[in-house]
Amino acid sequence: MSSLSWFHTQLFEWGLTMNIKSLLLGSAAAFAAVSGAQAADAIVAAAPEPMEYVKVCDAFGTGYFYIPGTETCLKIGGLVRWQLDYSKAPLISDRTAATAGITNPGYKWSSYANSQFRLNIDAKNDSEVGTVYSSIQLRGYNGQVAGSGINTGTTYNGGYVAYFYAGIDAGAYGFEAGRFDGSYWTRFFGFGGFTDDGGSYVYNDNSYAAFFGKVGSVSYTAGVDDFTNVAGKTAGLNAAVKGTFGPAEAALGVDYDIAAKAFGMKGYVSGKFDIVSLKLMGLYSAKDNNAYAPARGFTMVLGGKVDITKQLFAAVDYSYSFTPKTWNVVGDLGWNVANGFAVLVEGKYQSTKVSSGFLRFERTF
Repeated sequence: MSSLSWFHTQLFEWGLTMNIKSLLLGSAAAFAAVSGAQAADAIVAAAPEPMEYVKVCDAFGTGYFYIPGTETCLKIGGLVRWQLDYSKAPLISDRTAATAGITNPGYKWSSYANSQFRLNIDAKNDSEVGTVYSSIQLRGYNGQVAGSGINTGTTYNGGYVAYFYAGIDAGAYGFEAGRFDGSYWTRFFGFGGFTDDGGSYVYNDNSYAAFFGKVGSVSYTAGVDDFTNVAGKTAGLNAAVKGTFGPAEAALGVDYDIAAKAFGMKGYVSGKFDIVSLKLMGLYSAKDNNAYAPARGFTMVLGGKVDITKQLFAAVDYSYSFTPKTWNVVGDLGWNVANGFAVLVEGKYQSTKVSSGFLRFERTF
């Protein structure tokens, strides 16, 4: 190889080596610069805020929990019911419907009218005055008979009904207003006897406002019921007292239907003795159309219940109205199959020789 060729070769190798070194140094410098920039601009994740878990509220019984961020306790419950009804003569017997001339016959067997669900939402909180509370109940019916009554038509339309009330309970005194399946007056006396039917007993599903309270073992109430949801009715006034004496209880009240100008009275005595419960209720109305009574004059309801086992019970109610002289007897057999699931069978026979009843499967939660 000539000296000139050797020189050219050495020069080429030296240049290639310098280019590679420059490339490596440049890459390292660039990487260092980027790494430095990333280190300077690094994003630090914020520390997670502590989660506020739902807390159990045991101040008002089981099932309540605190609404997060408040002192209000909430309880959610309800039921799902499937019911097969039977009636030998499924005609509308409601006085309002009969007056309107609605007497179309219906089906003897039906699972539409009373199959339903209910969703209950109860809220309570303590205050400087007393316990503030409210209740909302939403009902959805599989089918509601067009018009009025049960199993009394050939057209069924599903529907929803909302009930609600709210009040404040300070112990010795309180106030409640709303519209519920049974006004405060109705709930104060209970729904008749011990069967689901309750015997010859009228309960008031209407808007109402009531004062109430309890002093020792004596409770009282005084209120006004708005009956404008019933044709021809306006309002009613009521007042009652109740006392508890060991296993026994007694209540007495007076009522006045303003539209019918009818005075009435209601009272009962009851007691629970081991597995047997007994109740005797009396109702009186000076006129026929008193919204607080099933008939004019005196009506008596005698009921009994036996807890056969923890899961099985039997109940019977016998009712007798003196004007006109009519009677009926209702019997229940209930089986609490499991916690939250029950079966109930009811049968009823009236002095008009009409028999009816139902088979019910119910899930509560």
